[in-house]
Amino acid sequence: MIFKRNIFFAFFIGLLISITTSFLNLNKYDQIDHQPHSMINGDIMGVWISAEKLKKDLYDGKSYFNSGNPYEKTYLSSRILAFYSYIAKNELFEDFKNNKIRKGGGKLGYLIFQSLFYYLALFFFYQKILEFYNYNYKKCFFITGFLALEPTIIQWHSSFWNESIFFSLQLITLGLIIHKTSIKFFPIIIGIFIGLMYLQKTVAVFFILPVIFYFIISKKEHLIVSIGSLFLGYLIILFFLGYENFKKTDIFYVTPNQSLNAHYHYLVPQVISKKNNVSEINVRKWLEQEEKSWIEKNKIDPNKFKDRRKLYKQRQKIALNVFLNNKIITTKIYIKKIIHHGLLNPIQVYYWHKYNHNTTEEYHVSSDHKKWIWKRILYSLVIYFFVFLGIIYSFKKNEYKDFNYFIILLIFYYMLILGFMGNTRYFMPSLILVSIFFGEGVFSILKNFSNHKTKIKQR
Repeated sequence: MIFKRNIFFAFFIGLLISITTSFLNLNKYDQIDHQPHSMINGDIMGVWISAEKLKKDLYDGKSYFNSGNPYEKTYLSSRILAFYSYIAKNELFEDFKNNKIRKGGGKLGYLIFQSLFYYLALFFFYQKILEFYNYNYKKCFFITGFLALEPTIIQWHSSFWNESIFFSLQLITLGLIIHKTSIKFFPIIIGIFIGLMYLQKTVAVFFILPVIFYFIISKKEHLIVSIGSLFLGYLIILFFLGYENFKKTDIFYVTPNQSLNAHYHYLVPQVISKKNNVSEINVRKWLEQEEKSWIEKNKIDPNKFKDRRKLYKQRQKIALNVFLNNKIITTKIYIKKIIHHGLLNPIQVYYWHKYNHNTTEEYHVSSDHKKWIWKRILYSLVIYFFVFLGIIYSFKKNEYKDFNYFIILLIFYYMLILGFMGNTRYFMPSLILVSIFFGEGVFSILKNFSNHKTKIKQR
């Protein structure tokens, strides 16, 4: 069958595009004379610093649990990078003290590893979704072909952001969830992979809840054992993380400081600004003064981890109070941000590299942004057209309605957790899930067209 054969061709083309783009990006932007590095900047620089610190501590003979920096942002990204650097015997920094990134240093090999991991994960998912849909090769071709070739997704394989590996873990986890097995305790493995997703991106912290919902509505046997096993697998990862944090800080915790700080940093100034009709700049200045007074009153030392964590918890508390006291304003801002973050951006990585490299101008106020905005809107409308049709056709079939509810719940979950950022990058986990309905939409249109053609011939 043509769809059975061509899916592997789609995988090959996607992998080839990812590797070629990685080579071109590094050839243009991996320049030692341009620091900070165009491709390793912002949060990515933090990952590289954490990876180098972990390596150095291990070289110095420290145990794993006492090596590296305390957990404040993402966990798994820096570990993968550190072990890759160690195995490949490549140095990450030219000058670690001054955060000067080394040119080369196995970067291309790391990006190729990301791409290979993604397409292997996609192949695993393809096998499971094929079995789940009773070997409907045509439908599964459109689902996995979208995941293999859609430019908004595959652009991340040629960057050092943590999206690519998260996509891979997400696909493996989804494949495990729909895997047909009679093994009672199999959900332990699912729980472990949900834990790994959380270690890669903290957005997966409550991912287990929609999975439990899916178990409740779909499982006919061993429901209690399945949910218990799922929790056990997840708790194994969280305990491992918490124990390592305890060894480094004397605090058993699993939530990084970045998560405690996010709403305060991104949303609180906007809510207060709207409420009081003042500029965000003035609101931020006021918040800084209030925080300074709180730090002095409570004798907080921001250089100490325990005190820094107290500060971030205070920020989280302030954010919650602001939102509860301004529910309508917060909701309006949230909805606006969610709509914006769902606008597809296939050129986000390209322009992130470009605007880090040779300009002080920000992309969102640039002529490039204006040039692409309508093209992005048109492209998004085309994709969402097929997705919308896919949702309609999906719910006409009772056979897969539980799975469809599960996928929609996951999409809303990601929108709720990440939508407030308003950044199109944070829609990417949802786009992986949207592929299910995109594939259903394209498949249904072609099926109806084929049936219509057959009826005409029979007249």
